[in-house]
Amino acid sequence: MELLIVSGLSGAGKSVAMNALEDIGFFCIDNVPAGLLPSITAFSKAGDNQLERVALSMDVRGCRSREQKTPYKILFLDAPDDVLMRRYSETRRRHPISIAEGISTRDAFLKERQILQPLKERANYTINTGLLSTSQNKERICDLFMKNG
Repeated sequence: MELLIVSGLSGAGKSVAMNALEDIGFFCIDNVPAGLLPSITAFSKAGDNQLERVALSMDVRGCRSREQKTPYKILFLDAPDDVLMRRYSETRRRHPISIAEGISTRDAFLKERQILQPLKERANYTINTGLLSTSQNKERICDLFMKNG
């Protein structure tokens, strides 16, 4: 089984990446808590399931270092704060840390960067989506992960 963890900053394009991965044959699960990883990998390998390519999206709420017996790769999505702020204002959504801790969105981005830095350093692939359109982001993901591509 090929396992890909998709993570990164809130608003950096994880949903776009997951849609692109699904389009090229990955079985995708969004917002997975780290504690469920062993169960998901066991399910993926069991009996008739035999999922060949699995992508799990984890945001700041679900990303914690955890020993994983199944080999995996990490795709980390990033973007500059001004781009993330613009994306959040366009969707009128609130940042999960901003909601949980009652801090400004800008402060939430700073805290999220600090929390996710170790994951970013371990990532096999890092994409800065700040200058990419949605279609360019999808194309980049497909180029990276298309079988035999």
